[in-house]
Amino acid sequence: MRIGRHIPTGSQPGQALQRAKAIGCEAVQVFVTNPRGWAVPATDPRRETVFRAATEELGLGPVVVHATYLINLASPRDDFFARSTDLLRATLERAGRHGASDVVVHIGSHMGSGVETGLGRLAEGVRRVLDDAQPGPRLLLENDVGAGGEIGNRFEHLADVLAAAPDHRARLGVCIDTAHLWGAGFDIGTREGAENVLMDIDRVIGLDRVRVVHLNDTSVALGSHRDIHARVGEGIIGQEGLATLLRAPGLAHTAVILETPIREETPGKSDWAHETAHLRRVLALAGRPVATDAPDEPNPAGDADTDAPRARTRAPRTKVGVSR
Repeated sequence: MRIGRHIPTGSQPGQALQRAKAIGCEAVQVFVTNPRGWAVPATDPRRETVFRAATEELGLGPVVVHATYLINLASPRDDFFARSTDLLRATLERAGRHGASDVVVHIGSHMGSGVETGLGRLAEGVRRVLDDAQPGPRLLLENDVGAGGEIGNRFEHLADVLAAAPDHRARLGVCIDTAHLWGAGFDIGTREGAENVLMDIDRVIGLDRVRVVHLNDTSVALGSHRDIHARVGEGIIGQEGLATLLRAPGLAHTAVILETPIREETPGKSDWAHETAHLRRVLALAGRPVATDAPDEPNPAGDADTDAPRARTRAPRTKVGVSR
């Protein structure tokens, strides 16, 4: 298991990755397109080379890319569906040029067409994207909270889409977000609850298909169907349950990514010391050695976190893959 966080890269990807290493990241997640726009930036071979070289030199990996939030492969609208498949395919190719292993995508909303219709549309979109994509990163479908017309709040939804693309098994997997689990009604706050959820994932999807875990706490009630992220230990999900997930042998192969926006000391100046403490808290929950010295200042000038992942405000078994 490799633990890290989403890092804003801005115009200086090499410096951003050095910052990630300085606060203790082993893995990183980034955007390679505008997270709230349809346009794909022009190819920049120099930037891509700098990024790949920095990750290799610093020993950072896996590199995970988060796709733009606008993508909706479950949309019944043909124009929106076409734009979504085109942008996701371009994101996979761009992520590959950055040396990424995985691209995470929110699987979207059926927009009133119904769950079954939405899942069929989603499966069609996944096949269309991967059929035409160049060899490269895996595509990971992220679970959701189940607000409104959203799909992905049940493990069966994800499993159905995986099963509908057997030719792409090697390039198709799942990202599990802990705040989304909680919002969808899965109680992962205790050891028993987390163990039960792990068993459900393994039974329905297979833990081997889970490649990335978004480790986020939340401030909203269990089953609220709201997507609100908080730093681990600053929300209401029990740390006993999160520690159980982090220590599960069945998830030992995953990259664990923290996604909360970076706190600011003052407007425009990021509080990297706070983020270092956050990361160390997670490493401790995972049973990993934690440094006790004060962290080096990774960015004396500071910079605002302008592209952090956005949390949305919307509304008896056989134990498998569990470490005791």
